[in-house]
Amino acid sequence: MKKYCIVSILISFLIVGINNVSYSQAGYGTDVTGVVAIPTGKDAKLYNIGFGGLAGFFYDVEDNVRIALVLGFVGMGLDNTELNKKLAGNNKGSANISGSVNTIPILVSFRLVTPGPKMRFYGLIEGGVYTYWTKAKGTYFPGNGEVPIDQSEFRSEVGLAVGGGVLFPLNDELNFDFNVRYHFIQDSEYLNLEDTIAATTSQVLMLGIGINWFFPLD
Repeated sequence: MKKYCIVSILISFLIVGINNVSYSQAGYGTDVTGVVAIPTGKDAKLYNIGFGGLAGFFYDVEDNVRIALVLGFVGMGLDNTELNKKLAGNNKGSANISGSVNTIPILVSFRLVTPGPKMRFYGLIEGGVYTYWTKAKGTYFPGNGEVPIDQSEFRSEVGLAVGGGVLFPLNDELNFDFNVRYHFIQDSEYLNLEDTIAATTSQVLMLGIGINWFFPLD
């Protein structure tokens, strides 16, 4: 139950926000965004920059109030050089490992958008569940032999994202979308070598460029 507290709080926030605006049903639409993910939390050096995409399905309850469901997939690889440095610094040996962390965010989004029809700015807050598929394969050398590593695991953590973006109109229905999101995710252990050292991260900066399709209801 604890994992879903953030989701419940965000949904409650959305309900309160919607109850305080008129239900003019300005429009609906979808957006697709390609993202670059930069790890910034714990052990961020152990991960390479990641790439992926987000897809959003939104509904405007007012000209400047937008709610959305955001789904995505982002993959990051392990940096074995930095992993070896951390192992050596803790006198735990070395490793020859290839691995990755694939993230599947499922988020509820609340956005405030400036009036149109020209360039529009927006701020957002999102919350939900981040499902991880972690993989690591190779050999760990603790100093007195070698240990084969072959790990694959699914796990989920709750998190929150804040950010914003700019919409550049291409025509009445299409907008070019540049956005930035900073994700705060509950700490999770992504790799543990024989209970000696763990690679974890909890914060990620995502830079996105995409297309936004908007369909007015009027």
